[in-house]
Formats: sequence, C-alpha cells, structure tokens
Amino acid sequence: MTAPIVVVEIGVNDSMLNISNFDLFPWAECNFRENRKAYISDSISLKRTKRSTGIFRYEFELITVEMEERVGLAVMAKLSRAWNDTLTFIHPRWSYTSGTVPAGALLRVGVGGASAGVDTVPMLGDVAWELKTGDFIQPANDTKVYQVAEDTGLGTTANVKLTTSIRNDFVANDAITYDDVAWHLESDGVIEVATEAVENQDIIIVLNAVEKLS
Repeated sequence: MTAPIVVVEIGVNDSMLNISNFDLFPWAECNFRENRKAYISDSISLKRTKRSTGIFRYEFELITVEMEERVGLAVMAKLSRAWNDTLTFIHPRWSYTSGTVPAGALLRVGVGGASAGVDTVPMLGDVAWELKTGDFIQPANDTKVYQVAEDTGLGTTANVKLTTSIRNDFVANDAITYDDVAWHLESDGVIEVATEAVENQDIIIVLNAVEKLS
C-alpha cells in the first residue's frame, strides 16, 4: 500500500540543531547531490539554457528508519523548531578522509595562502599526510565544504586540487578540517511524514536541506 504523505509547512522560529546524533535522529538513507547550475526557460524558442548561479551548494535528502509513532513525532518536533537556523550534519563515512593522515595531525593552509576564485590550495602538515580523491575538507574561515579532486600523494606539503573554486581567501596557517567535517545546512521548510499504512502508525520522516553558506 502506498504510504500516505503528510506535508507540514513549518512556521517562523529561531533555533539551532545538531542532527548528527543517530540515536536522536536515526537516519537510514542519505541522498546527496551537488548543485551549481540553474536552468533558464526561453518562452520564445522553447529551449532551456544552463547558466551558473555563481553559488555551488551541496543538497541532502535524509530519510529516517521506521519509528514508533511517538518517537517519530518527537523527531519531527525537533526538526520543526530548528527550521530557520543552522543544522549541522557529520556523515559517518563521508566526513572522514580515506587518505593517510596520522591521528591528531594538523593540516594547515600553506605559504602564501590562496585567493578566492582559485581551485587549488597549498597545504602543509608537520608530518607526512595524504588526501584522496573524493575526500571532503573544510577551511577554518568558512562554513563551505569542499571536495578533493585528485590524490595529493604522501608528503608534508601539497597543492590540493578541489572540484570547485573557493569562495573566500584561504589564509596561510589557518587550519583545515579533514575529519569530522560538518555540513552546515538549512531546511527547505517542509517536513514529510509518512506511514506504511493507515492502520500502522509507525512513522518515517524525510528532511530536505541545502548547504547554508555564511
């Protein structure tokens, strides 16, 4: 039987919520995409053209496990209260490097830093380290998460190529986060609540959120 969907339009509030705690927010599925283009329709030619919005964001669709009704309603209430502020999300796998970085090692922006608009950033460490293609990193001065485009190789310094250009200057010696990378998200203002059947009140919640850039 198709699950009935209840769509809740969320009202005004101001709050903050970490949704990385899987005991409180039991996410079962995470759908993830990057969005850097907008499609513009031309009513005369009936064609759609692709243009850059100038803003590169990651988008998430998070879906919970099937929860007992009261538990699910409590999760819904927490998400509803935090609709208008930052949701922080650390993915249990993607937020951690697959490269070789010794425990506790500090990665920093290298000599000279990097200017906004470039897609390669010098980085250094006190011990040999390596980031892998697909790793996510985060600078100290920005909420934006960036993805590594190529393996850096093992060493104490490297020019790290990213999949997109940086929004702000990376300042020399500023720390780079490579483990516990936290996406800063904002809800699209809608919570979907689904039940398996009318007589079965177990709840599944769907949250859609987009990267919130400070």
